[in-house]
Amino acid sequence: MTIKPLGFLALFLVCGVVAFGVGYLFFYQGGYDAPPTPEIALRPPDSPAASARPAVAPLPGRATGGLLVVDALHKNAFLESEIVTLRSRVANRGYDIEFAGDFTAVTKAGDKLQLLETKLRRADSFLVILPREGYTEAEADLVAGFVGRGGKLLLVSDPTRPQQINTLAARFGLNFQPGYLYNQVEHDLNFQNILVREFQPDAITLGLDALALYTTGSIRSSGPGLAFAGGNTQSSVVAGSAGLTPMAWGSSRNVLAIADLTFMIPPQDAMLDNGRLVSNVAEYLTDSSREFDLADFPHFYDRGPAHGVDILLGQPTLLSGGADLKQGLADSGISAHIRGVEDVSQDTIFLGLYQDAPQVSPYLQAAGVRVDDTLGAPFAPDLDLAGTAITVLDANRERHVLILLADTPKGLQDAVKRLISGEFRDDLVSDFAGIKLTGAVIPTRTAVKPTRTAVKTSDPAGDE
Repeated sequence: MTIKPLGFLALFLVCGVVAFGVGYLFFYQGGYDAPPTPEIALRPPDSPAASARPAVAPLPGRATGGLLVVDALHKNAFLESEIVTLRSRVANRGYDIEFAGDFTAVTKAGDKLQLLETKLRRADSFLVILPREGYTEAEADLVAGFVGRGGKLLLVSDPTRPQQINTLAARFGLNFQPGYLYNQVEHDLNFQNILVREFQPDAITLGLDALALYTTGSIRSSGPGLAFAGGNTQSSVVAGSAGLTPMAWGSSRNVLAIADLTFMIPPQDAMLDNGRLVSNVAEYLTDSSREFDLADFPHFYDRGPAHGVDILLGQPTLLSGGADLKQGLADSGISAHIRGVEDVSQDTIFLGLYQDAPQVSPYLQAAGVRVDDTLGAPFAPDLDLAGTAITVLDANRERHVLILLADTPKGLQDAVKRLISGEFRDDLVSDFAGIKLTGAVIPTRTAVKPTRTAVKTSDPAGDE
């Protein structure tokens, strides 16, 4: 019998299948199940020094409310991602964070000064990191005034990046030294990665036993040092190892200087007590006792529906001015209500004519202002009432009372418009008073701070 080629191929395939089946049944002893993949937690490279203890969890935040402004007007040499941990912990404590500028150069010095002034009017705290463009004298004056009124300032440097931070730091008795610190005896993987274990007892160093700083310098300060490098630590520029401190107070406890940025940058913020230091710094920045003056209007009033400002009218004919002011405050996110009776627990704005001055005489007397046939004040010569308007702020930490008086309803309405637009700042004759004259400006400016007293309203305008 002859087998055709097609039949031969079929017979060959059948024999192959049978042979495979016999071998499979004879040799197969069961399947293979791969073991589960172990879960390995990622962490920085092993180091006997920096891995000695787990990172400290951040301290719980407390809601206080306020604003931290971060300098980005001077071509600052850092990335927003490098301060994400600090920003998070500041936000957890109820603060908002805003940047002044966008990290690019501002070509006109006047524009930069104006933007910085605008931002600092609202700020409670100010963070300056590695400015590559120096601060002008006028800019340093602005920051010094901000600190003088209770604002908090944090200066952060890195000796390996370009910066001109001493153009501002010098105003507060601080000098960031050139060169970096290193330790060839004890370090974390690299001699530039120094360990700091000596601290001055302070709120900033609370709970700190050891820090790992990966690129740090030293600071000379008129204030006390807060952290000190060990005896084996040297400076790449400054001779000797004594007194090398990467963290210090400035000329006041409202100015903190740190010559290291790495401790707050992930993942270094998780090494040793670096995370605790970030939390302590966030606590410092959000514990401000900032005081405001008249030029800061309306930023000394709290925003949001939970807060509010009462507007009192000297007489019902001034209702339109009160309505304009209420709308202007609303545009700034400040809730306001026209009231007929003063609540001494509330922030208040009083609108009136000069004939209504007796209703607010305690505030005017505290500021040294006299209204009778003429307008008298310690910061200006006696003036005729015609064509004038005066603004006085009585400020303290619990309450702000603002008084606007003018000779006519139209003059008062114009004063309200100048207040809302910010033009009133051209009329300031002191930190707490302004006088508007038709066709003239009084140049004198001195600090006059009235004390808190109760407004007496004799002609309620009714609630609105």
